[in-house]
Amino acid sequence: MNNSPKILAGFFCILISFFSVAQLAFEKSPMDSTANNSIIKDLTPPHTDLLPTLTGNYIYGPATRIKFEIIEKESGWETTYFQIADLPYMKSDGRQMMPHDLNDGEYTMQYYSVDKEGNQEQVQEKTIYLDKHGPKVTPYFNITPTSFIEGIPVFSGSVDLIAEIVDNNVGVQKVTYRINEGPIVESDELHTIDFSKELSQLESETIIIEIKAYDTFYNISKTVIAFKTKE
Repeated sequence: MNNSPKILAGFFCILISFFSVAQLAFEKSPMDSTANNSIIKDLTPPHTDLLPTLTGNYIYGPATRIKFEIIEKESGWETTYFQIADLPYMKSDGRQMMPHDLNDGEYTMQYYSVDKEGNQEQVQEKTIYLDKHGPKVTPYFNITPTSFIEGIPVFSGSVDLIAEIVDNNVGVQKVTYRINEGPIVESDELHTIDFSKELSQLESETIIIEIKAYDTFYNISKTVIAFKTKE
């Protein structure tokens, strides 16, 4: 009996099965360019935080830079916009300072970022405070004036003077003073200056004390204290 046709048929079946398995393996191969080159679209917007100022809070001086921290881990950050009060939105570049036409006071800052895919986060809000004034200087005399000459108080007897310097926002950084035409002195005391010793050594009847107080933002206040003395 001739078995050649059966052997050939079996051989072709094995061969066809081999090519079928090879084709299936190729379709599932990790080298398949279609599987490897599939693109996952970035649908997640960035997240933006307003960074505190150097004082550790959100009080700004006229020259304080407005800085943000942006978290964007996928397509990459594109830009950040911010708005203060009712002013137009501005594009942040990390170098902007507070707008010059704003006065001292509390404001709302709104801001958001956009990534390279155009995903925009929801608008964030933060309450900030703008400080454009120097510390407040208040003089205290030990006695009451006996009269006034052209608005200048006149004291009779020995006069003691204490100046109190206060800045409730960012603190006092530096204080200088000058008595009459004397030298400018930088005070060792930032909050209370006692002029009693200097005044006791003066012979002039008219005394003018000029005090300059600087806060942490180097906002300056200038206070002139003028008075007269008589025996």
